[in-house]
Amino acid sequence: MLVLSVVRQTDAQANPSPFVFRAGQSIYIVAFRRMLVPNADASGEASGGFHDYFDYDLDAERKIRSEIEEWRFFRVADKPSEADFVFLINLNASSIEGLAISREDYTRHFKDKFDLDSLRDAAYGRYLAGPLKLPTISRLSDRLVKQFRERLTRGGTSVR
Repeated sequence: MLVLSVVRQTDAQANPSPFVFRAGQSIYIVAFRRMLVPNADASGEASGGFHDYFDYDLDAERKIRSEIEEWRFFRVADKPSEADFVFLINLNASSIEGLAISREDYTRHFKDKFDLDSLRDAAYGRYLAGPLKLPTISRLSDRLVKQFRERLTRGGTSVR
């Protein structure tokens, strides 16, 4: 059985707390795209400035889920409350990023107030794929999960 221990340290705790990836753990998958959208006034005219817009990408979630299920190392949870950790997928035009984070950090830094730097600091592991010339969801998700598998298999992720 493969066991990978990852040490994580936050500002709030001086002693690192270990997180161990183990076969059979449950993973909750969330995929999103972050875009800047122009602000508009009541008539719909651009009023200057931009605001964040988040679009959940169910197609990417489905592809990542399929890859994880085919791997058979983790179980995919249908609700965050049923998961041992969250795999947060950030997509842009030609690349993809995956962050393995705790449910608490997912809620605090993604759901309550989006803070990508805090999410990255709190991550048990960060995985990147791309940029690709032909960045289809299938190609990006295949490469992301492949990198996740390889790093777990060789035991090479230690985030402090």
